[in-house]
Amino acid sequence: MTARKPFHRLTTVLVSILVVVFSILLLGGWLIFKNEAPRPSRIVNQQGTTLMTKSQLISGQAVYERYGLTDYGTYLGNGSYLGPDYTAEALHHYLQGMDKYYAQKLYQKDFSDLTTVQKTGIKGQVKKEIRVNRYSKEDHELTLTAGQTAGFKYLLSYYRKDFINNPKQAGLPENMIKKQETDNFMTKGNKVNQLAGFFFWGAWLSSTNRPGRNFSYTNNWPYDLDAGNVMPAEAMLWTAISVAVLVAGVGIIIYFQRRYQFDMQSTYDGKAKDMPIVDPDRPITSSQRKTAKFFVIVMLLFLVQIMLGELMAHYYVENEFFGIPLQNIWPFNLAKTWHLQLAIFWIATTWLATGVYIVPRVYGREPKHQGALVDTLFGSLLIVVAGSMLGEWGDVLGLIKKQWWLFGHFGWEYLELGKFWQWLFIAGMLLWIVILWRGFIPAMRRKGKGVSSNRTRLVAMLFFGSVAIPAFYLASLFIMPNSHVTFADYWRWWIVHLWVEGIFESFAVILIGYLMVDMKLTTARSTVRALYFQIILLLGTGVVGMGHHYFWEGDHSIWLALGACFSALEVVPLCLLVWEAYTQYRIYRDSLVEFPYKGTFMFLVSTGIWNAVGAGALGFLINAPAINYFEHGTQWTAAHAHGSMAGVYGLFSIAIMLYVMRNISKKSFWTAKVEKWIKWACIALNVGLAGMVFATLMPVGYIQLKDALTNGYWHARLTSFYHQPLVSALMWGRMPWDLIFTAGVVILLVVITRAFFNLKPAENKKMAKDHETFDEQGD
Repeated sequence: MTARKPFHRLTTVLVSILVVVFSILLLGGWLIFKNEAPRPSRIVNQQGTTLMTKSQLISGQAVYERYGLTDYGTYLGNGSYLGPDYTAEALHHYLQGMDKYYAQKLYQKDFSDLTTVQKTGIKGQVKKEIRVNRYSKEDHELTLTAGQTAGFKYLLSYYRKDFINNPKQAGLPENMIKKQETDNFMTKGNKVNQLAGFFFWGAWLSSTNRPGRNFSYTNNWPYDLDAGNVMPAEAMLWTAISVAVLVAGVGIIIYFQRRYQFDMQSTYDGKAKDMPIVDPDRPITSSQRKTAKFFVIVMLLFLVQIMLGELMAHYYVENEFFGIPLQNIWPFNLAKTWHLQLAIFWIATTWLATGVYIVPRVYGREPKHQGALVDTLFGSLLIVVAGSMLGEWGDVLGLIKKQWWLFGHFGWEYLELGKFWQWLFIAGMLLWIVILWRGFIPAMRRKGKGVSSNRTRLVAMLFFGSVAIPAFYLASLFIMPNSHVTFADYWRWWIVHLWVEGIFESFAVILIGYLMVDMKLTTARSTVRALYFQIILLLGTGVVGMGHHYFWEGDHSIWLALGACFSALEVVPLCLLVWEAYTQYRIYRDSLVEFPYKGTFMFLVSTGIWNAVGAGALGFLINAPAINYFEHGTQWTAAHAHGSMAGVYGLFSIAIMLYVMRNISKKSFWTAKVEKWIKWACIALNVGLAGMVFATLMPVGYIQLKDALTNGYWHARLTSFYHQPLVSALMWGRMPWDLIFTAGVVILLVVITRAFFNLKPAENKKMAKDHETFDEQGD
């Protein structure tokens, strides 16, 4: 890396890495679609009688999506965790129906009345029978044996009772599914029967061998001994290899990190006289002032989100809410939909508002009519949030009919908002890019006195990181209600993992770097080099690492190798970010002058810790194939999700919100008392989250995993699991931690609201003049 082109080699490495990893991801996707389980044009018995058509199968999938069942139970292990995994449950009852059929055929008795030897013989026959793949590529037909046909019919009768006559579905209203209501993507007929047919198809593809292979379309997932579903040897093999890759990766990455000194270097040596002056009380523009209202909305959404989470937690222990039948107004699937969607909304809104604030900082003045565009963005966000939530509510409660997929519940976890609202959300993000463009592009082109190439590079990285946020969300447009579940899940994980965990993470890292330079704590050059290194590691491991989601979803088995190894490596950059967090804390701790961003730093350090613990350690715990095979869709997954989503993205969003609010509100507001309340809020959020994860979710997940190993995955996912005395006590024990976490949110809401009423006046001209004299110290 020469002085003439200091970042040329790093840029080349980054681009090369991105080309390689996305080529792997797209090639793997091609193999996924090529090898996905077939959707038969007809499912027939041995006499050729049609049991189910492809249109009915797709209609059953639409029913599953239309009523938000992905936010109640899971399908192929993906979704929410109160209800059953419908794939595992359907497989279990499909086998039960076959057992009963052969008991009557061979012995004219009920299966429960047979001897152990007789039962063992029937189970062996059933296990052998279901493994044979009777799908004809030429006719696009799936033929079922007489025993399988009996299992199919038994499954239909089970779900007719489960969804029609059973008023005890925890957290759901009675008779939720309208049996004869035919909406978009549905066909005429009994909708519960069609839904059961969709569940049967999942049971079939998970227990029938791929053509020419000795494992199913889901690599023998879910675990069920009666179906012959046991962990494939490759899962254990690649788990062992992934650990070796992790150890080797740690050594290699640390070598390069130390060899080329990819650290953010401090701008001072610890002496007070050398400490740069940090002035948060500079003039602000009208668009910067307008960001305050975004943050008030952010805190309100945050409060509603965690209250919905507490309601969901309550549904785990009793069907009602302290005797109040709230499930008829806010059923569990609606609460889960809003809980997850609001998290995305308030976190994304925080980042959008921060980007709006930064534009005049990098440009040096207020772009013309910028305030009007910011108001438009604010209104658009309110419309998307309110419209999508009301649409989902109306859909789940049966008020929205034909156009459910456009305006109601779209039916896939993390993509619950209807397609119309997805389009509006994308339009809002594109408007945000226009707002950034008007300041970032001129700043990137500017040359002259006081302009540093290092700062220009930093601004460019921040802008391209911003562009990536709406760009990768476009993957959501590939999914439609009638998409094959494997195709849909492939692109859905582009949103859940690549967009949320990859692009968000990269943007967060770049934004932290920008803030460190803006606060004059680190040099611009060392910060840019450190950002290159961290993004290379994050995307170099994370893009292919998302393959751990594809282990058991009807995808190509190549993901056992790719997902295992790259997921293991994902832990390393996350842990290195903890070192960066400590470095930032050390700079703050060792400074001998008053520092105005104490709250921001407390939350940044918290973010680094949860990055290692919630995203890194808990992610590694559940992603290894040998663990994931049994754990997939249990409360350990929920522990990782809360530790990474709330601990990383949530706390980081609070950090940058406090940074912006400190800069746009009056100095007199930020008294020692206010700083103390922020400190207590930080403590409450961390303590509450830690208690939730380690005192409730992890112990419950351990018991659930043990249940799955002992009795089969289907058994561990029964709603009755949560009514065991120990599990129920642990779930009730979550309440104090939830209340502590809520207290932290309420404190922040009060602080942000009060700051909103103590904003500095907008002084566009004065801000531009002030920027001209602002020194470039730290380059």
